Amino acid sequence: MSLLNLHIASIFCAVGVILLADHEAFLWMRGKKQVLSVSRMKLLHYAMWAVLLALITTGTLLFLPRYDYLLSQPLFVIKLLFVAILVVNAILIGNLMHVATKQSFASLSQNQKLELFMSGTISVFSWASVTAIGLYLFY
Repeated sequence: MSLLNLHIASIFCAVGVILLADHEAFLWMRGKKQVLSVSRMKLLHYAMWAVLLALITTGTLLFLPRYDYLLSQPLFVIKLLFVAILVVNAILIGNLMHVATKQSFASLSQNQKLELFMSGTISVFSWASVTAIGLYLFY
């Protein structure tokens, strides 16, 4: 399997993990689940870290032979900023996910709900931006 194919496969794995995690979150937000399973949330979070690290590793290896060109592209630099945002947000999600394992969504304060919503919005926007920019730059 080529490095590019491995990178693309990692993207599909990321989408799968994101869909599973978001499904759990939506069940919790709609009250279908009062709290989420600690072990399932940890598994999904570790899986997301593994996929993110695979993407960063394969992306770095794809970047190295073309670094002069890529660093001269403003869109690539923006893509790197979104990757950094994803890493920081993953750390934040690691701290926030414990709320869903201890409290129902309905019992949260407006500030807690806003914090969770903002983290989710940042995640979706960043993943979409990284993917769109990658497709634009390389295809």
